[in-house]
Amino acid sequence: MIKLVQITRTGYGQHKISNIYLNPQHIIYMSEHEPLKQELMEGKINLGLDKNATFTRIKISEGDHLSEVVVVGDPATIESKIFSNHRKKVLKG
Repeated sequence: MIKLVQITRTGYGQHKISNIYLNPQHIIYMSEHEPLKQELMEGKINLGLDKNATFTRIKISEGDHLSEVVVVGDPATIESKIFSNHRKKVLKG
């Protein structure tokens, strides 16, 4: 499992961040989430994030259906976090 920071939109058009733990074996694909980046640059997201922050959309397989989460960080950073975590487990095993 890897720990990531998820960003979600509340019912009132606001955003919130929370920690999530994701099983990397369930990831189907990742891509940069440009709309949130644009909202951040326009000042529509007030969570104390750096204006240069990026976001990644992650598609997850949950058995017979798919879900999607958006996390803070660019796809390359998220990928390196996944592989870094995987290597640590292999070295300990």
